[in-house]
Amino acid sequence: MMVPVLNVARFREIRDIRIELEGRAADAAANNISSHDVFALEKMHEQLMRARRQRDVQTVLSINEEFHFKIYRSSDLPVVCGLIESLWVQMGPLLTLNDFGESATAKDHPHRSILASLAERDGAGARLALANDILWASRYLEKAVVRLNQPADDKKKRSSTSTVGAN
Repeated sequence: MMVPVLNVARFREIRDIRIELEGRAADAAANNISSHDVFALEKMHEQLMRARRQRDVQTVLSINEEFHFKIYRSSDLPVVCGLIESLWVQMGPLLTLNDFGESATAKDHPHRSILASLAERDGAGARLALANDILWASRYLEKAVVRLNQPADDKKKRSSTSTVGAN
């Protein structure tokens, strides 16, 4: 089986659809989520940040997915959750290419705004914070999409020039 490489236009289309659907789920979740669940999300975020600092990509991806889908399941919108899941599957292979270097210790990580909005039961704020989270991550992921879509000759040139003088 072969996974098709996303081009930039498709990446942006999926990103924009995710913003709409995941924002809707976050908005609805703000009305349904319990304080116990918000506390659990805060603990997940702490674990996520620890894994980022350690550059533990698999743990970051796992916790990030768990964090987001705990919110989406709280929306009580099963059709929306199913659509979100199908979009995540399309983005999944791309996520492993992020090295988290620039975002490893971000004190202003967008999850903090999501958590604050959920705790305040502010649906509009949760929607906006979720959109900002997707856009924030997209800055890094779109660079990976561009790299993946470079012609093989360009990749070889970049690889050989990046190792010159490395000693």
